[in-house]
Amino acid sequence: MAGGRYSSADALPFDIIPLFFYWLTNYADLASSALVSKTWHQAATMRLYYSIVYTAEMARQNGRISSPFDVLLTHKDYALHVKHMSIQSVPTTNSKPNDAFTINVARCLDLCKNLTSFSCMSHGILPSLISRIAAGKPRLADLKLEAVLNRPETQLLLGVKTLKRLSLDYPTRVVLHHLPDLVQNNAANLENLSITNSFDLDHEYLGIILSHVPELKTLRISDCICITHVQLLRVIAQCCPSLTSLTLMIYTPYQQVDLQWPTFLSLRHLSINVRQCDKDAVRGTLGAVLTAANQAALESFTLKLAERNSLPSPVLEDLIKHQRGTLKKLNIMNTDISGAQLDRICAELSELQQLSLGAFLTFDSPIKYQEALAVAFIKAKKLTTVIDTISATGHSGSLAPLTSREIQRLFKKAKNLRIIKLTSRTYTSSWNKTHLEMSLARDGHPFIYRFDGQTGEIKERPSTKSRKRSVVV
Repeated sequence: MAGGRYSSADALPFDIIPLFFYWLTNYADLASSALVSKTWHQAATMRLYYSIVYTAEMARQNGRISSPFDVLLTHKDYALHVKHMSIQSVPTTNSKPNDAFTINVARCLDLCKNLTSFSCMSHGILPSLISRIAAGKPRLADLKLEAVLNRPETQLLLGVKTLKRLSLDYPTRVVLHHLPDLVQNNAANLENLSITNSFDLDHEYLGIILSHVPELKTLRISDCICITHVQLLRVIAQCCPSLTSLTLMIYTPYQQVDLQWPTFLSLRHLSINVRQCDKDAVRGTLGAVLTAANQAALESFTLKLAERNSLPSPVLEDLIKHQRGTLKKLNIMNTDISGAQLDRICAELSELQQLSLGAFLTFDSPIKYQEALAVAFIKAKKLTTVIDTISATGHSGSLAPLTSREIQRLFKKAKNLRIIKLTSRTYTSSWNKTHLEMSLARDGHPFIYRFDGQTGEIKERPSTKSRKRSVVV
């Protein structure tokens, strides 16, 4: 308040102010905003405690810093704002979950009545929390667990009946035994099911589970060694014909396509993780899986190979032939791609909007690497985002050799591009008549440049001194 009048911020309707904070993702900015006024404090607090994430770094500093659960127990009214809670790690004492931490988390779960999403990937603490998760959470829609549970704990979990998304990692035999009942209890709402790292799940039992959710939209089955990709495809075609998103892992030998080979008409998103190493086997197996999706209008396709290998030409031919007018996102990881293949991808996949390359681009002329990228990207008229993901070897992939200045030249030539994401940097561009304005986000700090399209000069937009010192050109 100044001069007896409310500030312009306080004069805004209260239901409008939280919309501003929705776009703030930096917790430091939110905390600073909460100090502006009482009105802003209330609105910023809603956003600050909307999502609680407890990380491994927090667990290492347990006892030296206050955890978000300590704050919630001190300010119990904040718990009403918590919608998402994720526990990625827990502090330990003598190799066991810290008792005080476990008790605090359990008490916080009792307070968070509006919780819609809960994730716990540390099975040591989960048994103590199951009863709190299963009771008094009428809005819980998303549940992700490292499901190492015994029979009484699993039976408590059956009390949850509002789930839309269920993800189970390392489920025990007891959990698998009760999974059909859990799925049936949530059949009215369940749209997304993920089962990973199961050594007991076979295709027959998966069929029993999926028979309760014929309208399932998203399925992920990964690292389940008792189910082959052929068995998985047949079960899905029989139980969930309207599936729109599928993630699977391939590790068995190639099987010839037969007349009873399943087909999926509703599939829109397909992700394949190939554990085979033999080049011929990879080509044959991928061709067989893609045959099942040839009649579907795929919007996204992800391919990841276990070991670095070249992209099989028949796979690319299948994508271009059958998904030419529908594919919008293509993600290729740990794969060698020639300049000619990249050129065909950009030229013939007419709807392509996002291209992720955790791959190794091989060009006949390395000196013209940047020019070859620009020529290819120009041909993809709708391509706006290029992402360089981290390869399976832990090294940067395709775009790593490009410097900031070369990225600027690439934006200048391929004017359709708007975002280029590297391993640790994100470049964003926009055109204003003849001027290219490019921003660089590195470690959460934005830097803004202006590129003169006529003179070729790079000019830094006025910014704070701290940002100027950190500018990388």
